Amino acid sequence: MIPDSVVRVALVIGACVDGGVALLALFFQNLLGPVLDVPMKDPALTTFIGGELAVVTGLYIVLFRDLDRYRALLWLVALDQFFAAVLPIIEIARGHVIASIKTVGPIPISTALVVIFLLGMRKRSAGSASTPAQ
Repeated sequence: MIPDSVVRVALVIGACVDGGVALLALFFQNLLGPVLDVPMKDPALTTFIGGELAVVTGLYIVLFRDLDRYRALLWLVALDQFFAAVLPIIEIARGHVIASIKTVGPIPISTALVVIFLLGMRKRSAGSASTPAQ
C-alpha cells in the first residue's frame, strides 16, 4: 500500500502540470513551442485540448479534496499520465515532435505518477475489509 500523503503530492504535481499546459493551450498558444517544444499547428485544436486539460485538472483537484470518496477515479488520472508518458515517444518516433529535455524529460515523472495512482487505488482503510455475508 502507498500512503495517502504520497498520492496527494502526486495529485498536486499532476494538477500543476495539466493546469499549466491548459493555460498555455487556452491563453498563451504562442508559448507552447518555446516552453514545451511542441509545435502549435492548429489553434482551434490546441484550444480544444486546453479545455480538456482544464477538465482533467479539475478531476485532480476533486480527488485531492476528497481522496477517500473518489479513490476509484484514480484510474482516470493514471490514464492521463500514461498518455503523457507514451504519446511523446510515439510523436517523436513519427517525427512530429523533437526529442529534447522538454519532451523526454517528463516521461519518467509521468510514469512514476501512473504507478503511484494505481497503487493508491488499492488502499483500504482498516475497517473496510470485506467480511463474508451471514
